[in-house]
Amino acid sequence: MTHLEHCKGRFRNVAALVVSCDNYSDIWPIFFSLYRKFWPDNPLEKTYLLTNFLEPYYEGVEIIGVGEDVSWSDNLAAALLRIEEEYILLLLEDLLLTDYVNAKSFEELLNWSLERSVNYMRFNPSTPPDKIIAPNVGVASEGAVYRASVVAALWKKDVLLALLKSGENAWEFETHGSIRSDAYPDFYSAVRNTFPIINSIVKRVWERSALRKLRRLGVKVDLSSRPVASLGGEIIWKLKLLRSKIFSLVPHRLRRTVKRFFRRGDYYSGGSAHEQNKKTVV
Repeated sequence: MTHLEHCKGRFRNVAALVVSCDNYSDIWPIFFSLYRKFWPDNPLEKTYLLTNFLEPYYEGVEIIGVGEDVSWSDNLAAALLRIEEEYILLLLEDLLLTDYVNAKSFEELLNWSLERSVNYMRFNPSTPPDKIIAPNVGVASEGAVYRASVVAALWKKDVLLALLKSGENAWEFETHGSIRSDAYPDFYSAVRNTFPIINSIVKRVWERSALRKLRRLGVKVDLSSRPVASLGGEIIWKLKLLRSKIFSLVPHRLRRTVKRFFRRGDYYSGGSAHEQNKKTVV
């Protein structure tokens, strides 16, 4: 038995779920091309793709069509109810791999999480952990901003279902779901990135620096389906990244208060997990 076969047996109760909707179908071929290229030793037996009505074929991927696009949270809840595995590795279709996944780190973190029956493990510290308790593991404490980040995170399925609220989009879930998550212990985060990813889409348009990165990787992007952000939009985005870096200097216990005070309703406030991943863009 090979090491990969052994891992697939050991991690049989974990599945990857790529959360999407049919409006982002133009991203799927790029996502799965990079997913296969940069994670050839993926130890998870199953990868699901959440869609509405479309049923594309990608090798090794099972489609979960949930029908009408109600909301991010409603769609996700409907998909989770059709998945048998106890743990879900949550991935987003516009967060694209740009280099090889740290397979050793992933397996170690996954083993650590399953042995302790954790409720949550964030594989990329988009929001750094508050207290380091192991070489690559820290605690995501109650009260932390984006404690329930949706970026490259392992969830106990029942806990994720309990935290979802009908009508919320992903950014609302990260904000309000994080507050609701304070009722649950055993939330953790890696100290170092496991998945080298970039956020490719910002407000439904291609982010310019992400396109440059994809082109350097030899990825062909069909721009007829989705526009590119304007130069002004890119400048605004960079300013928001700067704001994120400044926000990261605020003591973690004060971040939720500061975030509520500044720019209420702006899902970029304080640097969402999506925004924080822009740090990987070069």
